[in-house]
Amino acid sequence: MTILLTGSTGFLGSRIAAELESRRLAWRPLQARLRDVRSADLAAATTVIHCAGLTPHRSSRSEEFFEVNAEGTKRLVGECERAGVRRFVFVSSMGVKFPSAYAQSKLAAEESVKQSRLEWLVLRPAHIYGPHRHFRGTFDKLKRKRIWYVLGSGRSPIHVVYVKDCAAVIAQAAMSVRARETLNVIAPECTELEYIRVLRKVAGSGILIVPTPVFWARFRKGRAVVEDRMAGLRIPGIADWDFSATPLEKAMTEVYESVAAM
Repeated sequence: MTILLTGSTGFLGSRIAAELESRRLAWRPLQARLRDVRSADLAAATTVIHCAGLTPHRSSRSEEFFEVNAEGTKRLVGECERAGVRRFVFVSSMGVKFPSAYAQSKLAAEESVKQSRLEWLVLRPAHIYGPHRHFRGTFDKLKRKRIWYVLGSGRSPIHVVYVKDCAAVIAQAAMSVRARETLNVIAPECTELEYIRVLRKVAGSGILIVPTPVFWARFRKGRAVVEDRMAGLRIPGIADWDFSATPLEKAMTEVYESVAAM
């Protein structure tokens, strides 16, 4: 079996590549851009892990999300069918429930995958965390600020998955016999309060955690934003991929040590 991986140099894709290497699986990166891919680029590949995509950025236009994520995936799926690829693992997002251009482009991409003749799996990771400049900023904020506000009493659910765990699940999915399923990739749920307490402990911060009244948050941020945050990422009827998640504190300690060395 030869695995072809798209997005192999990205935040998640590079970890998937490392996971495939550690399992001694034969794989190679997709060299062509999605808009230029041809069946020849997929020669001898039996499985494709599609991790590439445009992620939210301030300069991104709505049309770009659909061009890259939706149309790019549709083209890749078609070329996979022509090239004789058997299995297709698509890395989507638990955020497809939201109305943003990014979320809807991923949902449209899912539909192209599901309508194909391939042996497909759609994986929807929760918010992926790991060594990234975003977390360096978060840890700096925990050390610099004196107060951290949480919504209400801090009971809102936090849906996250460690990047190493997510990569391991995706590698497992490529080898699995499971097919034609849509599954969440998520660590055990915790509350916002529990999450911030772990971050505070790992960073060695003395920041004070203060509740924000829900009515005030709705006034400042808008009812829809607050309701989405309180509901979390789960969509009814979507099962989770079963795996042993790295405990939050252990994973965050690894992240903290990594970003400190950046």
